[in-house]
Amino acid sequence: MTFEDIWKIVATAVASVGGIGVIITVIVKFCSNIIADKLSQKYELKMDKELEKFKTELNKKEYVSKTKFDAEFKIYRELSLAFADMIKSINLLVPIYARVPADKEERLEYEKKCYKKSISAIAKAQDTLNSNIPFISEKIYDKYDELLRLSTLQIDEYEERFDVFNLRPQELKEKFSSDAYKRTREINNEWKVLNDIIRAYLAKLDVAE
Repeated sequence: MTFEDIWKIVATAVASVGGIGVIITVIVKFCSNIIADKLSQKYELKMDKELEKFKTELNKKEYVSKTKFDAEFKIYRELSLAFADMIKSINLLVPIYARVPADKEERLEYEKKCYKKSISAIAKAQDTLNSNIPFISEKIYDKYDELLRLSTLQIDEYEERFDVFNLRPQELKEKFSSDAYKRTREINNEWKVLNDIIRAYLAKLDVAE
């Protein structure tokens, strides 16, 4: 078989499948599929990166409806007002720094008024907290509840001076213990921490449009 015969066979084969144009078309289609696959993989990789970025941002922000945001904001405002009043009352009853009348009778009368106001403020704070239990996180609820507990201990110490089973000298019964003054400082510190937690939580919320 000569070289010429071989070319005749090739030419015949090309002609049988529709000519060189068909072969070129097949090659182009094959290459196009490869390019399309590469582009698709590149696009998917880009989308995966965008999705991960979005998830990261989503973890930083919590998207809520405007209605939910307004409701939560109202709840924390009510709690803040009630507990701020309670803590102010406790600070007047058992002040860290002496701001009471020098005269004994005036001082006792002043403490009595502070006690009554503290009782009322604690009751209001407790009612406000209890009415909002289902709408706040357990962590934040526990912080509010701890403030109530510490404030109630201050009230207990005041009431103890009238306990008939308290056998301490009257002069000692009419004074708050050093623990009570330390407790007032603890209440103030816990209040600051709680406000920081709520501030950070509200800043994390973003209203979904």
